[in-house]
Amino acid sequence: MPSLPPLAIDTYDFATLRQEGQIYVDKTAYIQCMLEAKMRYAFLARPRRFGKSLLVSTLEHLFGREDDALFRDLAIAPYLPQVPQVPVMLLDMSRGVGLTPAQVHEALMDIVRDQAQRFGFVLRETPDTAPWTSLSRLCSHLEQAYGKFVVLVDEYDAALTELLVPSGADASDSYVIQASLRHFYRTLKTWNRAIHFVFITGILDIGGSGLFSALNNLQYLSDDARFNALCGFTEAEVDTFLRPHIEEAARNFGCSPEMMRERLRMHYNGYRFTASGESLYNPISYLTALDRLVTPQNAQDIILTGFPRPWIRTGQTNFLFRYIQARGRALTDMDFSAAGAKDALDLDNPALNALLFQSGFVTLKRINGETILDFPNWEVETAFQEGLFFRCFGEQAGGRDSRVRKLVRQMAQALEKGECASALDAFDQLLDGLSYAELAAESNFQLALHIVCSMARSLLRVDAEGLTRRGRADIVVETRETFYVFELKLDESVAAAMHQIETRGYLDRYASEGKRVVGIGVNFVKRPNAHDKWQPSAANYAWDACPGQATRLRDLERPARATDASLSA
Repeated sequence: MPSLPPLAIDTYDFATLRQEGQIYVDKTAYIQCMLEAKMRYAFLARPRRFGKSLLVSTLEHLFGREDDALFRDLAIAPYLPQVPQVPVMLLDMSRGVGLTPAQVHEALMDIVRDQAQRFGFVLRETPDTAPWTSLSRLCSHLEQAYGKFVVLVDEYDAALTELLVPSGADASDSYVIQASLRHFYRTLKTWNRAIHFVFITGILDIGGSGLFSALNNLQYLSDDARFNALCGFTEAEVDTFLRPHIEEAARNFGCSPEMMRERLRMHYNGYRFTASGESLYNPISYLTALDRLVTPQNAQDIILTGFPRPWIRTGQTNFLFRYIQARGRALTDMDFSAAGAKDALDLDNPALNALLFQSGFVTLKRINGETILDFPNWEVETAFQEGLFFRCFGEQAGGRDSRVRKLVRQMAQALEKGECASALDAFDQLLDGLSYAELAAESNFQLALHIVCSMARSLLRVDAEGLTRRGRADIVVETRETFYVFELKLDESVAAAMHQIETRGYLDRYASEGKRVVGIGVNFVKRPNAHDKWQPSAANYAWDACPGQATRLRDLERPARATDASLSA
């Protein structure tokens, strides 16, 4: 069999990709659509590692092209004569990251200096020169030399994502940095007469800071159904461009091509940025997995160890977990309805569902005629669970045979056997590894329980806030034979938890599922230990087996247990 063309996994330059014969999943029809719509200023937000930088590079070579052959056989080829050849200013804002105004200031100056050097310009600078002043001078030089030019801004929000997590620095620094970026981007409006086209990309749609307030003609492509697949791969695209690779992967894996497609679909498909848009694959994840599968040795390794998770390793937005931990956010703060998910983010208090949607951890799904937010695929769901798991339980959760993972397995096995007391004993021991500061509110206990149950892959389903017509249960866990409905209280009583389960009918929703239904009330207490620190514990719990029967409370008060954990107040 002839060798397969190489896959473009770590190639972000369009010219290199084309010259080296790597496979390019053709997105130029979308670019043509954008240009035919006469857009002057366009903005696209997509998660990390979703092909934004390659898209920017494609635009760079399209407008500043020196070789039309790069576009041979692509959808846009017949349209090339209508695309003006003009110089392209490329502002890679990933280099503009800094935690202080001085750091951001100097990074912005370096970005502008590099672009000026590309075009052979020397900018007048003094120690007091502002980055937006230098940018304006560069625009002036380009206008005088060429008349018109294009500006491409990649990762416009790189400096802003760091501001989501409190760093202990002066809060005023955040506003100074936002003001600097606002002045910087406003320059693009000032030179409207000379700029032919502006394209801006990033992860988040950040509002409130007024970054683009001057760009009143900015067109948002992020939720425009016409451009849902501008980044990412559709099912038709992978079948058109990658079919030989899929067939070779199937041979190495020992399955049919359709089964291989299904496995790849389950792991890497599922993104949808508009409710009516087609479901998409994450490009870096799909290509990385396929590249390994077409090699027999690597395919055998995947059979033994499971499919790779490239997005976790290379694209996971760690700032999200730092934000959740630093600001004490929990799953209860998230509305899983799609309302507001596409709204611009307020840096001072971003909505959690919008942050999760825009960073790529949840996506739009249509279920029973309703549009909701849900994990797009297996890879992302495990990334989210593990990210929270490590943030909550620390590095001691890292090893396969660690104490934490053993307790997680022990808890899951107990639930599968219907041994409620053993399951709660295991969870109680897991709490020993957490400090009082990490469990200051009831929602923190709910988050910890949700994470632990979600990490147990043997459990069929774990839902936070199971909705009924009379309220929401805190956690619902499904095993092969049982539904467990948890209601949690903090420093109240187990009787109050069980009373809420009974009076609000939390168990009724699952009575028709053909499984045993168990309501579990848990009261967490905070008590001083020998070191005069607060020790959280699930000291009280009870359960009621099956709805419709008289509630049977079993208040299992146990003596305080000594703990080896070093807890801080």
